[in-house]
Amino acid sequence: MRKVIHLSALLVPLFSELTSKSTVVVALSIITIAYTLAEVLRLKGQGLPIITPFTLKMSRREERTSFIIRPTYLAIGIILALVLYPSTIAYASICIGAIGDSAAAIVGERFGHRRIIRRKTLEGFVAGLTASFLAASLLVSPFIALVGAVGAMLMELLDVPDDNLTMPIVAGALMTLTTRTLH
Repeated sequence: MRKVIHLSALLVPLFSELTSKSTVVVALSIITIAYTLAEVLRLKGQGLPIITPFTLKMSRREERTSFIIRPTYLAIGIILALVLYPSTIAYASICIGAIGDSAAAIVGERFGHRRIIRRKTLEGFVAGLTASFLAASLLVSPFIALVGAVGAMLMELLDVPDDNLTMPIVAGALMTLTTRTLH
């Protein structure tokens, strides 16, 4: 279920095109602020209806004793991609983050045998790289997609401070720099 939430980021490019990037940035910012408030209240023994129960249902047991930051990182990564990069690159970087991270986790958990770093596996890395490359190739040239996918998947491996934040930012930055270098 956590990966379904992660994959919901794929709706961001659609909503951005149906409305505008700025509308989606404002909406995501409001949602992020509400989530942050809900987490602060939860840690003080209270909570916000809908948000707090949903957060607890989606969280891991070990996450519940502190502020559950990963959703905030995901939202900030998406917001920054929308603000910093041209639409096509922003959308490709969001897709890379959503699909690459999900594919790496699913394949790594089920089929991963060769550990690379901590719990990260070669099989998960290859699956994430392939899936994110294919997704981004629908929006940008294959070479640009490959550059973004490789950069993002390296961030997924390192997970510093969190791949939800770094994957779209790094993918977008690398795709932007590569596009400018090629033109």
